[in-house]
Amino acid sequence: MERGKLLGQEPYSIAMTLADCLGDKPWEVAASDISTRVLEKARGGHYPMEQAKDIPQRYLSSYCLKGVGSQVGTFLIERSVRSRVNFMQINLNQKLPKQSEFDLIFLRNVMIYFDTETKRQVVRRIIELLKPGGHLLIGHSESLNGVVDELHSVMPSIYRKP
Repeated sequence: MERGKLLGQEPYSIAMTLADCLGDKPWEVAASDISTRVLEKARGGHYPMEQAKDIPQRYLSSYCLKGVGSQVGTFLIERSVRSRVNFMQINLNQKLPKQSEFDLIFLRNVMIYFDTETKRQVVRRIIELLKPGGHLLIGHSESLNGVVDELHSVMPSIYRKP
C-alpha cells in the first residue's frame, strides 16, 4: 500500500477494476503492509465521502455503499469487493509467506526507502512469487536498473518475468 493514500484505497481500486472486467471469474487481491493498525483500518473499507472524488461514478454505483444516518458523509466498499481483498502483514525485509504465484505484483513507492542491496533482496523474494510471464509494477520514481537482471523492462515502472 502506498503511505500517501488512505488505507486500502489502492487494493480496493484494483479490486473494483477486476470485478468490472472479470466479474464472477476467480480472482483475488492480496494486499500487505507492515503495520497491523494500517491493515485493520484497511479491512474495514470505510472512507470519508471526499475520498470518492477519484473513483469513477460507475464503480461508486456498483461497488460502494453511501452512508446514511450516523454514517452520512462516508462510503463503504461493498462486501462482494471487500471479501476478495486479503490484507496481510508482511515485512519485505524478511522471508515472504508462502503464496500461490501471482500474475501481477504492485510494489509501488516502497523501494525508495531501501538501499541497493536491500532492494536486490526484496525484489528477488518478490520475483519468486511471480508467475512466468507475470508483471511487476513499481513506482514511477523507482527503477530496477542495477538491482536485478531476471526481469525484462516493458516500459518505465513495468517489468515482466520471462
